[in-house]
Amino acid sequence: MFDFTDVRTNIEEKLLEGIMNKAASSFNKQLSEDELYTCKLNALWKSLKNWDEDKNSKFTTYLYNGVRFECIREAKFKKKDY
Repeated sequence: MFDFTDVRTNIEEKLLEGIMNKAASSFNKQLSEDELYTCKLNALWKSLKNWDEDKNSKFTTYLYNGVRFECIREAKFKKKDY
């Protein structure tokens, strides 16, 4: 019998990666690839840590907003350096 667990996990990973890429896409000109990658990982970690299912929001929405917030914060921080 075929185990669909790996397929489901792969689909979920692709979904989350797509959501994070879409959220960070508007910052492609302001931030480097490394900075965008760091923002996405930070947002994913914070979202996994802080998301509360009882607050009536989808995890994907919470993650999308987290990535945007991290990118905005990184862009502001980078702007101060110059």
